[in-house]
Amino acid sequence: MWCSRATCGTISVVARRDCSHAWVWAVVSVFLALPACHRKPHVKKEPSVSATPRLAPLAAAGWLVELDVPGFGSAALAVPRAATQPRPIVVALHGAADRPEWSCGAFRGIAGPSAFVLCPRGIRRADSSESDPRFTFGTADDTSRELRAALGELKRKFGRYVASGPIAFCGFELGADHAAWIAREEPSFFARLLLIEPGELAWSSSQAALFGRQGGVRVLFAGSASNRDSLELKAVLTQRSGAQALAIGLDEGGLGPVNVRRLAQSWSWLVAPGKPREPENLAGNALSVDGPKREQRAP
Repeated sequence: MWCSRATCGTISVVARRDCSHAWVWAVVSVFLALPACHRKPHVKKEPSVSATPRLAPLAAAGWLVELDVPGFGSAALAVPRAATQPRPIVVALHGAADRPEWSCGAFRGIAGPSAFVLCPRGIRRADSSESDPRFTFGTADDTSRELRAALGELKRKFGRYVASGPIAFCGFELGADHAAWIAREEPSFFARLLLIEPGELAWSSSQAALFGRQGGVRVLFAGSASNRDSLELKAVLTQRSGAQALAIGLDEGGLGPVNVRRLAQSWSWLVAPGKPREPENLAGNALSVDGPKREQRAP
């Protein structure tokens, strides 16, 4: 005889037994039917795939190499030797009577060994000797063209070892002036700036007001005591744009060991992920955002 029936949707459990065991089969029927009602579909897990596949260790003759730049002088390039994943780019523009090799050495000490440090050469100074060649830069537009050619050659030569996205853009004295000018072209690509001893006219109040609103993230101003007030004002105006900015003091020794160590201590702040803020006017009142506030890739 039929003693119990449990049904869930189209699934039924029917037990035919002696009536003395009917209660046992009723419990079993309910137990078997309930999981069928609530069972979650089995999803096969795919093996995890790394978003950035491991590359063969990057080989180079030394930590500093020459990078041929078509149409310009060769750039100096500090290479992240043995890198197995894409690495970011740091661009460093030297001063008015300098060498790109010196600049690369200083900024390698500031940024550490994990990035490509690209140091454009600029143009030879006519008043420098053969035994002590020095270099400067032409106009900001000339420097911009040289920089873009150097970036293109760096990406062409090192391919997958170069991380995509914004770069950290640095400059010392004349190089800082040119970096500030070039950054106006694409704040979302030149999103992090280190300006060391920039001139009084570099980084105007109008540029500061637009930097964060157009995608810029952080600016680190650094200089000696004689420039302290000017740099702190530039930092305040930049913060009002929605970007983050900081001014730090340096000794009078240019990019000597003491200042390199001091700048290295602030490097992690410069390259840390940005935290977008609402831009403000000079009175500290919130403004609407006219441009992108997050980092973007260069076209």
